Amino acid sequence: MVKYRNPVEVGADRIANAIGAVHLYPDRNLIVIDFGTATTFCAISKSRAYLGGIIVPGVRISMEALVRETAQLPAVEIAEVDHVIGKSTVESIQSGLYHGQVGMVRELIKGITREAFAEEPPVVIGTGGFSRLFENARLFDAMVPTLVLDGLRIAFQMNQND
Repeated sequence: MVKYRNPVEVGADRIANAIGAVHLYPDRNLIVIDFGTATTFCAISKSRAYLGGIIVPGVRISMEALVRETAQLPAVEIAEVDHVIGKSTVESIQSGLYHGQVGMVRELIKGITREAFAEEPPVVIGTGGFSRLFENARLFDAMVPTLVLDGLRIAFQMNQND
């Protein structure tokens, strides 16, 4: 059951992630964070209801916007950095991209948990092309980089049985 005001607005990728997550963690509250072009968050109840989510610019789009919309900021390698304070423009951008995303993700996990899962903490799943970048940040309970593909396979198999 999709509890979006207009269920057809939910992207197929988000539905596939939800199907894959529910298959892996049945009867659990879930937050799926997909680090792709956009960084998306999906909240799924243990009763398999898709409650809704959050969409923010992905880490690459954020970097590209800095390059495009400023006069002198360069494109940089998107990388995990262990320092917060950069000692050069490149290091400062890398730190902002990495630590900005980590801080945002932590805060949004707290907000989703408070609003939807206060009675029973969720399993937080990281997925998507940039998810491995955040593997050491201790954001996730599980890392499933191929979750959307797993969900598509499961949905296909479910439809073959009909």
